[in-house]
Amino acid sequence: MSRRRRLFLALFALSAGAPLARDARAEDAQRNVHWSVREVLEDDRYRFCHEDDYPLTPEEHAWCPIIAGSSDVCPQLPAACKLPAVELSRSVVSRRGGRGGRDASGNHPASGKPADRGPSEDERRRPGSERRVDLSGMSVVASVLFIGLLVVFFGGVIHALLKNLLRDRAPAAEAKEEKAPARGPTPEEAAKREVETDVQRLLARARSHAGRGDYARAIDDAYAALLRRLDGDGLIEIHPSRTNGDYVRSLRERPDLKGAMRSIVRDVEGVQFGVTPPSEPIFRAVMDRVVPLVSRALALALVAFGLSAALSCTPHAGGDEGGGDRSPSGTQAVLEVLKDQGFKARRRGEALAAPDRALALVVLPGATIDDATWKDLFAWVSDKGGTLFLAGLPRLPDEVGLGLRVAQDAETSTALAADWSRGLRASLPPGKRLVDLYGDDPDDSFMILRGESSSTAGIVRRLGQGKVVVVADDRLVSNVSLAAPDNAQLFLDLLRFTPPATEVEIVDEWTGVGAETPFAAVREAYLWPLIAQLFLLLALLYLWKGSAFARLRDPPAAGRRAFADHARALGLAYRRARASRHAAGLYASWALDRLRERVHRSGRRGLIPLAEAIAARTGRSEPEVMRVLVEASGARDEAAPASSLRAPQSSRGARPSPRPRDGAAADLELVRELQGFLDATGQRTSDRKTT
Repeated sequence: MSRRRRLFLALFALSAGAPLARDARAEDAQRNVHWSVREVLEDDRYRFCHEDDYPLTPEEHAWCPIIAGSSDVCPQLPAACKLPAVELSRSVVSRRGGRGGRDASGNHPASGKPADRGPSEDERRRPGSERRVDLSGMSVVASVLFIGLLVVFFGGVIHALLKNLLRDRAPAAEAKEEKAPARGPTPEEAAKREVETDVQRLLARARSHAGRGDYARAIDDAYAALLRRLDGDGLIEIHPSRTNGDYVRSLRERPDLKGAMRSIVRDVEGVQFGVTPPSEPIFRAVMDRVVPLVSRALALALVAFGLSAALSCTPHAGGDEGGGDRSPSGTQAVLEVLKDQGFKARRRGEALAAPDRALALVVLPGATIDDATWKDLFAWVSDKGGTLFLAGLPRLPDEVGLGLRVAQDAETSTALAADWSRGLRASLPPGKRLVDLYGDDPDDSFMILRGESSSTAGIVRRLGQGKVVVVADDRLVSNVSLAAPDNAQLFLDLLRFTPPATEVEIVDEWTGVGAETPFAAVREAYLWPLIAQLFLLLALLYLWKGSAFARLRDPPAAGRRAFADHARALGLAYRRARASRHAAGLYASWALDRLRERVHRSGRRGLIPLAEAIAARTGRSEPEVMRVLVEASGARDEAAPASSLRAPQSSRGARPSPRPRDGAAADLELVRELQGFLDATGQRTSDRKTT
């Protein structure tokens, strides 16, 4: 061994902490790695270690002789090895064709030749067996949900259109009243008349009023925000003639909202009608119940949209974390073991380029790397002290500096031996080896040999400040390789070889397949139809809220009618029927009863004692009062209903005869005289307050 090689081995022993001979420290390091592997593979998601009927491909089945009859880190793998291999090929084709490069396997992208590392976990099942986890129906559910949302939206738009069109075509039943032009309102009056309809502004205004101590207006604004939200959702219809109870009854089909609305209305009405003084606790109680109800519609929309987005995602062909699945041929377990051993390990997703720091790049078959990138990578290794780990590449780049190629050799031994790390029992299935075309053996390179044939399985070479590791078989960097004794230790030793690496990135077929721009990402994900539909829905929403679908017109100003309106309407009906005598008789019957209650206290019955009492109270003469009472009594008898005992036999069942104009005037005069008696005999305001 040359002096230069001996010096290099000494430096490696100091940096990696591994002596040339197998001592206690080396055994502790191997035991530590063994427990890391065992802890990682105990995860049930690594099905090949927990299912005795797990389907293995022929390439994965080649590991069975190495695993032998038992494995403490992967207990069910020996049982799966007893079953025949199953053909489950899956090809991962590069998506970056046309960029003018070649992938790490030496294949030109335009050829479309696949780089196969075995099927993912979701694609594995034995013929005739049912799939354990079936996620294929998720996209169907998402489609149904999305179509349902579209139907509901367009149904609401069509309903609004028809409602407005039918309202416009309704015949006008009322004549237009000509009104004199009124003066325009002052700015103060306009501010008072302005009605806020935005829910969020109403809530903000409520908080502002509460901050100034005006809790009455704050409660009103919070309640108004709730009404506007319910009106916008079509659950109620705001109208000046409706009361709070009407709004509560409108929610009879929504019991959950009805109960919450009833409790809020109880507190609001207590403040509005003066039963409870407005205060901060009442405002907080109302606000805390209004805000969830106001935000419920938005939350439901977000949940529906998020559910649609979640269900529309189908499982990625590469498995977990973009390509490193947990199948035997995957690399997820390798990443987890590296992290457990203190490495900062990840799978590289962005496009490959020369890093700006020292780390280890593990390049697997399928990675697309062009010639310019290869040159940058080797310059980075030499200048920055990085580590370039090339695993199983059939065609190595010229920058390696050695005439190496990968050849198939079915008779190659499985045992591996490294000339700097004795005592390891690493193994690989028969198959691949490195061939040195030039026959040179530089002093700064170290070999990994197959045990019996002594063929080259790998080589480590110094390049400037860094190193290049070439391994003929990429199966060394796989999940199932960790089940073989000392394979994980050998892989870690290669990374820790001088200069040691503390950060590792795995480069495979999924590196750089992501889009460089958001538009390219949408195009690659085939999301343009969905995005177009969303923009169309937004446009319709803006048109619905900002543009009228029908002729604009002021809302009707109808309100609740006062009792006086009903009295006037009844009077107009009597006037049209010319039944003034009937109306005067009804009024006389009521007025005589009231007068007796007020002034007739002597115990004598009849009109004479009543006339005496009224005359004494009003100061009018008894004959004049008696005349009015007699006329009122006659009108009462004429207007009495047929069932009344006071009505004369001749008048029962007879309709009131129309009165002439002078008779109607006399009836009106009678009503006014009786009203005067009632006013004169009524209680004083001070007495009524005292009572």
